[in-house]
Amino acid sequence: MAESTKEATDEGAKVTTVAEGADATAAPPAEDKKSMLMALGVPEEVADAAVASDGDAFKDGASRVSMFYSLKVNDDAKAEWKDHYLAYTKGAKASKGHVNVSHSYNEETREVICIETITGKDAMSNHIGNCLPHYAQMLGCGVLMKEIICVCDPAEMDWFKASLAAWQPERLICTPDHCP
Repeated sequence: MAESTKEATDEGAKVTTVAEGADATAAPPAEDKKSMLMALGVPEEVADAAVASDGDAFKDGASRVSMFYSLKVNDDAKAEWKDHYLAYTKGAKASKGHVNVSHSYNEETREVICIETITGKDAMSNHIGNCLPHYAQMLGCGVLMKEIICVCDPAEMDWFKASLAAWQPERLICTPDHCP
């Protein structure tokens, strides 16, 4: 639900709109976003790249990057984990350079299964900026990153290994795409 207030100023009027929950889709100002990411433990250069990827400097990479990852929902997970998962998915789908985003929750195995195809490093930086806050909230509710498998451009493998390690999976495989 969004609520707006109007206030008279010397220059005219100031309108402030506040939205909460799933309706809150506007990105925070760049400095706020950078500070928030750094407060979550993201290194400053990664936070800078996430903020920069929101702007005109965004570039698609030379080849596609495919990722599979899974998360385990603990038996004692707080019920609101699912709200954070849905917000995470919404953030991923809204991220620049995301060609395909397929996320599913398997109630039988209590696993979140994700398959994504993105357009390179800037797309991953944009993903970090849009998704990491919701991911941190999922972790706080009792969800664990089990594995990430990434197939990427051989020239970008080290970058993706370092970037994906920040999500702290139990298992991480980053392998070169032999058909770039």
